[in-house]
Formats: sequence, structure tokens, C-alpha cells
Amino acid sequence: MSRAAIELPITADRGGGPLSGQIAGQLRSGISDGRLGAGERLPASRVLAKSLGVSRTVVTAAYGQLYAEGWLEGRHGSGTFVAAGAPGQASPPWQAARPWQAARHSAGPAAAPRTVLNN
Repeated sequence: MSRAAIELPITADRGGGPLSGQIAGQLRSGISDGRLGAGERLPASRVLAKSLGVSRTVVTAAYGQLYAEGWLEGRHGSGTFVAAGAPGQASPPWQAARPWQAARHSAGPAAAPRTVLNN
């Protein structure tokens, strides 16, 4: 796991659509193609915003979207990291070894257990 924040090859094009969407898309691509690995620390929102010349709100919106999608995770007081098992990464080894657990856990909170009653 990396301790220091990495430098990201991200750009913000003011004429290319919503800035937060551009940033989120570029981070998603970096994770899915392996340039950003699980556990890798991302720059603080203030640092990234300053380097891109955008407001911090833009960066926190991008990070927030990626949190919601499961690409990133936050550790209180430690920063923002690429989530283990992010959608674009290879599955964790335990999922390959025990696929029934992956199916059970991927159902999410909306899936209720079924009870069968025999009369």
C-alpha cells in the first residue's frame, strides 16, 4: 500500500463538459487500466484542485461520485485511496476461490432472504 500521494496525469478542459465528470472519468480509466492500483493514495482534494486550476468543490464532487460507485474509499484522517476490488480491477483472490460468497455479498442490502414453507 502506498503512503505518499501520487501525481495523476489528469486534465480539466473547460469546454469539454462538466469538470467533475471529466476528473471522475479520467480516474475511472486510470483504475480500470491498472495505472492506479488498489490501496494507492490519491492527492488531497485541495492539492488536486490547485494543480488543475479548478475549485475544490469540483474535485470533491468527482471523488464523491467515485466513492458512491465503489471505485474509491476514504480513511478518516488518512486520505482517499483506490478501493480494493474497485469495479475495473481484478477480483480479490477469495472471490475466485469461493464464488458463492461473491454472489451472496454482491446481492446488496435490497436482497432479502427467502423462506420456503412446506404445508
